[in-house]
Amino acid sequence: MASSSGSREELLHNAVLFLLDPKVKESSLTSRITFLEGKGLTEPEIQEALKRAAAGETGVKNPSPGGWEGRSYPSARLGRDVAYGTGGPTGPPAFPQRDWRDVFIMAVISGGVVYGLTALARKYLVPHLRPPTTSSFQQTSQSLSEQYDAAQASLDELTRSTKSLQDTLEADRERITTVVEEVEGAVRSVKDNEERWREEMREVRGEVESVRDLVPKMIEKHSAAQSASLKDLQNELRSLKALLQSRAAQPQPQPQPLPTASSSPPTKSADSLASSTGSLGAQSSSTTSGPPVSATTAAANALLAPKGARGIPAWQKAPSTPSRSETTTPVEGKGKGKEVDREEEASASGST
Repeated sequence: MASSSGSREELLHNAVLFLLDPKVKESSLTSRITFLEGKGLTEPEIQEALKRAAAGETGVKNPSPGGWEGRSYPSARLGRDVAYGTGGPTGPPAFPQRDWRDVFIMAVISGGVVYGLTALARKYLVPHLRPPTTSSFQQTSQSLSEQYDAAQASLDELTRSTKSLQDTLEADRERITTVVEEVEGAVRSVKDNEERWREEMREVRGEVESVRDLVPKMIEKHSAAQSASLKDLQNELRSLKALLQSRAAQPQPQPQPLPTASSSPPTKSADSLASSTGSLGAQSSSTTSGPPVSATTAAANALLAPKGARGIPAWQKAPSTPSRSETTTPVEGKGKGKEVDREEEASASGST
């Protein structure tokens, strides 16, 4: 307890000394109280220190060496250091005295530095500050002239290279332009040909469609024409058969003797009539049972087919009674002998 009370008394003494410092008195009371609180003094101790400082009492005659003497204390409000001790503020230290040795040493050092600087200036700075000599100037001029000539030659070479490159590029550009124009023309012609080919294909397709639609009609028309022709032929054959039968049923006159030479032509006429009848029958049978004809042949037959019904042949219009000059010859057909007049046979063969 004694040591603790002694330390507190020492702190209080130091606080009084701090408050008695003239520099500290210039600061505000709040700054001094804040500093004392920072040193660990309590409120009663700070009040006691203020009272003692106001009364000029220290309370301790011989402070210990570990007090606040010679220390610096910052001022919170003024921002500067305050030093205090047992006495007043300390003055500046005394300037040290110099003798001749100090001056000599300083002179030697200064002379060495000056000599070194002079040597460096002569070696590195003075040569650059001196004007060049005539020989060096001529050498420099000659070197510059050579460099200028080399630069001029390089520039000329570069100019020629640039000119040749420009000419090459111009030729390439013209060639590329020509090729592009040719390609464009080829593409344009290809497009035109393609359009023309498409138009032709459309026309061909239309013609094929029309022909495909027309072929059945033409075949039907040709079939109808052939059917009509066959019907006409059959009707004529029936009328011929009826006429032959009617001629066979009529009374025949007495045959007159004829020379042998005159009897042969009627036989040929009858043979030609039979052959014409057979050819008509063969044509009708080949027309009805033959293979189908092509579309082109059918169209041609339809265009070349006769129009309208056939008239009565001329041999059917012959008189039914034989004249005196007529002679009869037997004709073999279907197992029965039939007499046909020469004129009728001739007219029949001519109409056939």
